[in-house]
Amino acid sequence: MLPMVSLFKRLSRPPFEELVEKEKDKLYRVAFTYVRNEHDALDVVQEAVVKGYEAYDRIKHLDYFSSWMTRIVINTAIDLLRKRKDVIPFCPEKSQMNGRTETHIISRLDLFDVLSELKPEETTLLVLRYYHDFTILEIARFMNKPEGTIKAQLHRTLAKVRKRMQRGGDTYEQLWS
Repeated sequence: MLPMVSLFKRLSRPPFEELVEKEKDKLYRVAFTYVRNEHDALDVVQEAVVKGYEAYDRIKHLDYFSSWMTRIVINTAIDLLRKRKDVIPFCPEKSQMNGRTETHIISRLDLFDVLSELKPEETTLLVLRYYHDFTILEIARFMNKPEGTIKAQLHRTLAKVRKRMQRGGDTYEQLWS
């Protein structure tokens, strides 16, 4: 009888492919934020879509489909990074600088270094809050933690980034002297 219930659930929902199609660009951007490589990001999204498809009948509220799939992508990306434990190279010549000043370029390099040193959960907080504009409440639901915990972790993570950015700027300034 369980297969009939599963079949009924699938028939009463929009097709998985339709929901993924709406989210595909966002899922790719999230994956790329973690792995910083086009091919790896595509692999992460593909693997996450397979995982999502296999678990689609278990999601209870389709209103949370976007955050549910985003979480699968994040976990898949983190798993890939843990398996590889590689240093992710940064190629400044590939970034879009469009006539920006040397100071701005150095600041971007500092920020990239700081973000690459954060724990995956800290990176996730920053990406969800400032890159995808999720609210604190949405992040709390998404990460299955109390709202106050998310606020505190976000505050500590931002303080860590600020402190490191101030120190990093001085280091680069000494190099140019």
